[in-house]
Amino acid sequence: MNLFNLIHLDHPRLIDVKEAVRRKQPEESLRLLKDYYMKMEDSKLSFNDLEKESLIEYANIHFQEEIDRVTKVAEQVVNQSFIFQEAWDMERTNVPVTFEGKIDWNHIPFEDPEWTYMLNRHRYFIPLGQAYLVTGDERYAHTFCEHLSDWIDSNPPKSSTHTWRTIEAGLRASNWIKAFYYFKNSIHFTPKLFGKMIGSLYEHGQCLADDFTNWKSISNWGVIESKGLFELAIFASEFLEANKWQRLSLERLKKTARLQVMKDGMHWEQSPMYHNEVLLCYLEAVHLGKDNEIEIDKLIIEAARKMAFADLYMAKPNHHQPMKGDSDDFDLRDIITTAAIVFKDPCLKLGGFSSIDFDNMWSFGVNGINLYNHLPVEKPKNISCGFEDTGNFFMRSGWDENDLYLYFHCGQLGGGHGHADLLHIDVHAFGIDFLIDLGRYNYSDSYPLRKELKRAHSHNTTLVDGIDFTECLDTWNFGRIAAPIATKWVSEEAVDYVEGSHNGYFHLEDPVYVSRKIIFVKPYYWLLIDVFECKGEHSFSQNFHFAPGEIVLNEDIISSSTQNMDEANLYLIPIYSNQITAAIKEGNISYEYNLVEQNKSVQYELKSIGTTAMMQLIYPCRAGDQSMPTVTTVKVHDLLGDVVSENDAQACKICLPHINEEHLIIVCHQKPSQHRMSYVVDGTQIFGEIVLIKRKNGREEVIVVK
Repeated sequence: MNLFNLIHLDHPRLIDVKEAVRRKQPEESLRLLKDYYMKMEDSKLSFNDLEKESLIEYANIHFQEEIDRVTKVAEQVVNQSFIFQEAWDMERTNVPVTFEGKIDWNHIPFEDPEWTYMLNRHRYFIPLGQAYLVTGDERYAHTFCEHLSDWIDSNPPKSSTHTWRTIEAGLRASNWIKAFYYFKNSIHFTPKLFGKMIGSLYEHGQCLADDFTNWKSISNWGVIESKGLFELAIFASEFLEANKWQRLSLERLKKTARLQVMKDGMHWEQSPMYHNEVLLCYLEAVHLGKDNEIEIDKLIIEAARKMAFADLYMAKPNHHQPMKGDSDDFDLRDIITTAAIVFKDPCLKLGGFSSIDFDNMWSFGVNGINLYNHLPVEKPKNISCGFEDTGNFFMRSGWDENDLYLYFHCGQLGGGHGHADLLHIDVHAFGIDFLIDLGRYNYSDSYPLRKELKRAHSHNTTLVDGIDFTECLDTWNFGRIAAPIATKWVSEEAVDYVEGSHNGYFHLEDPVYVSRKIIFVKPYYWLLIDVFECKGEHSFSQNFHFAPGEIVLNEDIISSSTQNMDEANLYLIPIYSNQITAAIKEGNISYEYNLVEQNKSVQYELKSIGTTAMMQLIYPCRAGDQSMPTVTTVKVHDLLGDVVSENDAQACKICLPHINEEHLIIVCHQKPSQHRMSYVVDGTQIFGEIVLIKRKNGREEVIVVK
């Protein structure tokens, strides 16, 4: 391949290059070409030389901890020891793999090819480059150049499925381009190596341009690859194919945005991890478009904006994403900071860092620092939010780190990255994760835990007869898949309410219709109601998985995350608890890929005949607060004074001593449709499916929730 046959040498700024090529001076041609790229000002993909020193100075003042971190990574890379722990690394590692001598780019340790894919994405070039700029240590630049050259020599196009998957090609091209701006002034980055890199980038571009399918249009792969091709088209704008690549990449990004981002702003694959990988790509495309005066279709821009606001509501009070589906426990503030800068949005800054972070500083340069650090902060109009297209609902008491938060899911599976998690909940309160998704652990079928963490019993949901409502066959495939049937969302000043159901047990000889209702009485507690409609006898269970820590189950079947009053606490208090049994079980939780630790869960079980309801008060308690609510059941009467069957309606009284307030909650299992179904509870007549009565100092307020 003759590199100069691939370039528009008639470009006015490439006249010297063209002349050197004409004179058959290959070394001079490459020197002039590299010089052109080093001084190129008509495309902007990163910081420029004029602001480099300002960024280094800013980093030394504000980011010493980050400098220490990237320097540590750089030293590991120099020693050919690899641990993948960068922000948004899709498959992190914790055990170092060290090469003696030449790197084997096809090496597969731990029976997990995901490690090999991570190695070949070259994400580690970025911290290596950052360490090089702030320290000036030429060993880092020399290592980059050695790795780059060796990879190109060892991996001709499509020579290996482990090094040349298209998703790796897209990620690698992007990382090489970013690395160029860190290392371009090094004496080790010779014109010859630059020419080798440019030639390989052309091969990456051809690979990405030629290999796009309808499957990729609906997969996060398509977004990642298309963003890489778009970035490549801008960087190598003098390539004969560059205009074609730019057109193709923008067409594909538009198509993926139309197909993959649901109307509510959530990504269809039902994994916050991949929601955010896709969002990062759209945000970078919008940013590159603005900086390079390239028109980005409004569909892409609005998809990115909606996804960013989904992140704002999705983020727990500790700023981390839920570990739903194939997701890790990652902090969302860096991505929301990126979005706030791209859209100059004060509401998004609420979910970002208070000042610009280390990686965004390099991405947006001096102007980005000034823009973000002077951007005001605003709170959005709504605190809680329901994303009904994808069945994701977020209840919160406020935007502070000590506020209460519950996440409820009742939506489509989401493909291979989805888990059997219909009706699952997360609960976070007073700065602590209490009820939590157990994560993904690994993508290899060599590890049984992978499949176990996908199954229904590994989620905070319900089971009938211990049967999985969705069958997980292996790491990616499913058998019978339960579908959500209906959801209802209400958010008001005093209460939030959500309900959902699925058809996962319709196949049983005696079909069971399962539904879950959750009432958030702000800002104190949640009442959870699980209803199982059937005719015969079944065993019904509720699973509650806690973050690591001690759980106590007392003789009254009240479970708690801890008995240490110096810490915040969570109580699960069963209501109508006759014949319910409870047990603490040992389990595993994976906060990030390839990392596992022990946790505990509580399982409540009830054997019953016919339609049955199981109710739980979910009550978070502040550190040092010993005032437990008292919960009692209350009989429900119809207008004739007759006691209503518990199959038709149930009620409970919750007394909150710390605020001297009494709450009555009435749950009607059948929608009121007759006069006599205007029930009387503790002397108060009500009409509605879900009704809250609040009493304090002799005054009463009746709130019809639904």
